[in-house]
Amino acid sequence: MRTNAYVSTIADHVTRSLPDEGFHLLKLRESRDFSSADPDDDWNELMRVGGEFAAELQDLATALDARWGPHREMSMEDYAFLDPDDDADDLPPLFRELVRQGWFGNLLYWHTGDRIVAVSVGHEDKEEPVILFAAVTGSAEGSPQHGFPQHGFPPH
Repeated sequence: MRTNAYVSTIADHVTRSLPDEGFHLLKLRESRDFSSADPDDDWNELMRVGGEFAAELQDLATALDARWGPHREMSMEDYAFLDPDDDADDLPPLFRELVRQGWFGNLLYWHTGDRIVAVSVGHEDKEEPVILFAAVTGSAEGSPQHGFPQHGFPPH
């Protein structure tokens, strides 16, 4: 089962030192791209794959809920309108990278120790692959309006 492998990968990164940018961004699974000659075939396949990745995200959330307690959810909708070249400079590093990647799916997240773990599905554009990803960060920088709600993080 892929979910167990995802949980293991994420848990491993929770224990690692954070790189200079302050977060780990992990592509857990990536679909093929959708730029074939027949757009109708691609659209149908994209809808199927999107549903498959959404179900995998829910399975992963259930597994992480069992490990770290119930998750919280944060909408990335407001970030979808930012220009990554102009508007993202003021964002915390993780959110800047998510905007740059074009990954605006709602983030499901957990606080564990001094880290925040977030998972979501990203899909930049109709021709691009669907990505199931996880992020591990030690920063609630920019919260609450530009990041994770800060309640209880970081611990005092």
